[in-house]
Amino acid sequence: MRQLDTDLWVAERPHRYLGFHIGTRMTVIKLADGSLFVHSPVRLDEATHASLDKLGPVEHVVAPNRFHHLFVSDYPKNFPDAKIYGATGLDTKRRDLHFDAILGDVPPPAWSGQIDQIVFRAFGALNETIFFDRRSRTAVFTDLMFNVNHSDDALTRIVLRLDGGFGGLAIPRTFRLPIRMRRRLALATLAGILEWDFDRLTVAHGDVVERGAKAAMRKAWSFL
Repeated sequence: MRQLDTDLWVAERPHRYLGFHIGTRMTVIKLADGSLFVHSPVRLDEATHASLDKLGPVEHVVAPNRFHHLFVSDYPKNFPDAKIYGATGLDTKRRDLHFDAILGDVPPPAWSGQIDQIVFRAFGALNETIFFDRRSRTAVFTDLMFNVNHSDDALTRIVLRLDGGFGGLAIPRTFRLPIRMRRRLALATLAGILEWDFDRLTVAHGDVVERGAKAAMRKAWSFL
């Protein structure tokens, strides 16, 4: 675990998708009652389990979009009090998992007033829910934006450059056409996100934007 702020940590792990080395990131927030909000869980190996145990009880495990669900099943097996929250459509994709709630625009009581959320419905392939941790002023994204600035794998660098997802905070080109087709909805959702008072931004793939995240986000979405 790497601590970013008071009661905010990330766990960064190697990850390959379709043969490309894009890495992945789990974000962990300690809530006011001491329980942990675990966003986009990584594989629960012994080291990760031990790190989480030191931080607090894992009670809320969030699969924020239709793709970040691979390791969710590890958590209820090891943390019996954990509730599982999934993106719209993930419950039909992963019928083997029990979801305690499906994510929407209204935070559940467990983190209401501490973490805000909004569903980006303009890109149904993801149905990603974006979160905002008020205390640390951090917006938490998953796949909707990439911020990959380096890679040791040449093919990964080439493909991400071609797709516009390398060298800064960006929306991959393969995402842009379907989002443009629902431009009004996308802009309305982005306006809601930009109302949040965030300065830091995390993504699942690439670097954390530590400062000036709102300006970087506006630039990334300028294609709309």
